Amino acid sequence: MKKVLLGLSGGVDSAVACKELQKNGYDVTGCYLLLSENSSDRDTEAEKTKKLADFLGIPLVICDQRVLFREKVNNYFINEYLNGKTPNPCIVCNPNVKIKSLADAADSLGIEKIATGHYALTEYDEKYNSVVLKASPSKKDQSYFLSGLTPKQIERLVFPLGYFSSKDEVRQRAAEFSLPNAKNADSQEICFIPDNNYQQYIITHSSFIPAEGNFLDNDGNIIGRHTGIINYTVGQRKGLGAFGEPRYVKTINALDNTVTLCKKDERFAKSLIASDISWAINNPPDSVFTAEVKIRSTAKAEKAEILLKDGIITVNFENPVLAPSPGQTAAIYDKGTVLGAATIIR
Repeated sequence: MKKVLLGLSGGVDSAVACKELQKNGYDVTGCYLLLSENSSDRDTEAEKTKKLADFLGIPLVICDQRVLFREKVNNYFINEYLNGKTPNPCIVCNPNVKIKSLADAADSLGIEKIATGHYALTEYDEKYNSVVLKASPSKKDQSYFLSGLTPKQIERLVFPLGYFSSKDEVRQRAAEFSLPNAKNADSQEICFIPDNNYQQYIITHSSFIPAEGNFLDNDGNIIGRHTGIINYTVGQRKGLGAFGEPRYVKTINALDNTVTLCKKDERFAKSLIASDISWAINNPPDSVFTAEVKIRSTAKAEKAEILLKDGIITVNFENPVLAPSPGQTAAIYDKGTVLGAATIIR
């Protein structure tokens, strides 16, 4: 029987993933990752996961990765915001913490395959002569959040939920399996900030004290005052004040503590520059190539010409894209196949 180590969180997605793996002939071992600094192997979530593993009839191992998570995710998240950028902790966490930790644990147990409850697919692709990461047909496709994975990580992964059309279908399957967590609420957006108050989290976990500064228009004119750069993200409209017409955050400058606002039709861009490229395929393209680029998880992948030079990519879009945000990820696709990811600079 094929063995697989499944990231088990206690949520409905990973529970259904387990049942699907078992249905397909896998011998499943669960792995619960301790990540948040407030978590422990005896807290509520850990205990719920232990009970879920018992219900599923699988052994469970607990891996304490709190130090690694703090180094790779918490610190990154805080530093990005303090530098006026919009971080994407999930994209950093998946290759550097979650999938890495599962792979390491699997190695120690002599298990080749690893699995998660992500909505994505892997399959062998003749064009790239390797196993590739592909977008799921599901409305919840999460390939964007996995775009930083390495080819070696992708080759080991199994995504049992990849062909489910929606979360509702997964919940229906959970009910069919009589899973105890079939109706559990979805997990929060940022797992290590339970109340989603990231501003307070940054203040609590750093020496940063928010300082008021100037709102500028596109010409550099002062048009108002802001309450501190960590309170804003590119594209934001709410909470900016009254300017006679809607204004949106265009750029955030941490060096001079200014936030530039723009009008609605000034939010779009035809190009962007990104760095820190991580390829998800072997033998990646070089120089100039055409692909589709997704600049946020909820955005459509847009066709673009990409110039690669000295580790920097310049992306020229066929159609303007809405508010590219420094710090966010530009995920690169070839007709649904993930080629890689890069961090937007400007």
